[in-house]
Amino acid sequence: MRSIRQFLVANLLIGVLFATNLAILSNLYFGYKTIRPHLDAQMVIMAYSLDAFLQDDAFASQHASRLRDRVKHYTTSIQSTPYDDQAYIDELHRSLDTIQFKIFNRRGQLIARSPEAPQFNQRTPLGFGSSTINNEKWRTFQLVTKQNRRIVIFQPHHARLYIEENANTKAIIIILLTIPPLGLFLWVIISRSLVSIGQASDEIKRRAHNNLNPISLSHIPTEIQPLIKEINSLFDRLHSNFMRESRFAADAAHELKTPLAALKTHVQVAQSLRTAKEIKGCLDKINQGVDRANHTIDQLLTLSRTMPDVHMNAHALIQLSQIAKQVVAEFAPMALKRDITLSVDDQLGAESPIFGHEIALQTLVSNLVDNAIRYSPAHTTISLVISATDERYLLQVIDQGPGIPESLRDRVFERFYRVVGTQQTGTGLGLNIVHQIVQLHKGDIQLSTSEAGAGLTVTVSLPRPQDIHTLAD
Repeated sequence: MRSIRQFLVANLLIGVLFATNLAILSNLYFGYKTIRPHLDAQMVIMAYSLDAFLQDDAFASQHASRLRDRVKHYTTSIQSTPYDDQAYIDELHRSLDTIQFKIFNRRGQLIARSPEAPQFNQRTPLGFGSSTINNEKWRTFQLVTKQNRRIVIFQPHHARLYIEENANTKAIIIILLTIPPLGLFLWVIISRSLVSIGQASDEIKRRAHNNLNPISLSHIPTEIQPLIKEINSLFDRLHSNFMRESRFAADAAHELKTPLAALKTHVQVAQSLRTAKEIKGCLDKINQGVDRANHTIDQLLTLSRTMPDVHMNAHALIQLSQIAKQVVAEFAPMALKRDITLSVDDQLGAESPIFGHEIALQTLVSNLVDNAIRYSPAHTTISLVISATDERYLLQVIDQGPGIPESLRDRVFERFYRVVGTQQTGTGLGLNIVHQIVQLHKGDIQLSTSEAGAGLTVTVSLPRPQDIHTLAD
């Protein structure tokens, strides 16, 4: 990928070259516009100067050469003035040498001419004009004096073009000579402006692999602060992921230590047993221990997946009633074995769109139904009721089990907490997982006693789609 420095220098130089070319073209155009009138003015001044100098035809014929000599003397005397620039003096001589003249009396006879005036007999137009003499173009100016003398001033076109092009060429050279130092200047300035990026890069390079603290924005230019902020946000997400993985490893070690110890004990006991019946009983306990360990791992993985900031970019509109019916169908065999009836009371007519994560919401409903089945006695009913308020959808899971004492209803959402005295096995993670999923969806969860006076009612409230736009923020 091209470096920012090279990109900026190249594009700025292209811009400068474009501006320079525009300046050159403008200079050429306006140069022709301004230099030509000055050259024409010189011819007019020369004509009127000759008219003022001449008295009669004889005087003109006799003293025309003196006039030329005086002009030459003037340019020579300049060498003794403060103008000590030889190039300037040479340029002045060259300019004066380009202007030639002819003087005609009232009868059209040539009475005076400059030594290098063109040889021709054709008449030139009054005022300014152009003539081709001996295949050379001349700019002419003709003045008719009060004595009816004609004074014709000549200047070759090539000399005028030289003067015009010389002035423009010098301007162009000056402009072109500024490009290399300008490029160097741009390179230095841009390099200095990118120092802060290099400093930020060095700071990140020097960091230890486990240092995910945010980068300070104090020395970062405003233009790249959004990039550094996104990097800091990435660090924060990585830190959350690492903490989640670390917690998962710690939780797994903590929760699997007891089941594995029990499995080892059962294996040791089985090794000392002799009858098939005793061995089978011990193997059944080992199988139950494996199931509990497997359930613990599943719950820990589910808990890890439902930690905050996980899958936040996977939200979509989901029908809550459809999820409830799918979960009921999934747990129907388990409920049937325990002689428990599952029912869904959809009061919204299957129109209950939730903006959320589908797998997480399925896990939420599954854990609530699983807990209800585990703690409900046989010949009872577990009802899933879906309703709504003006701003919320409500999902209620109502069972007829022992319920949870009011004093413990806040603690059951803690990780690994289990109510003492229950006969069911578990990890103490189910309601903690449910609580985290509810938080991810900006919802709320409440535990209460069922209306029948026994059992537990779990009420989950989730925002309607028009109110959940902050979920993705």
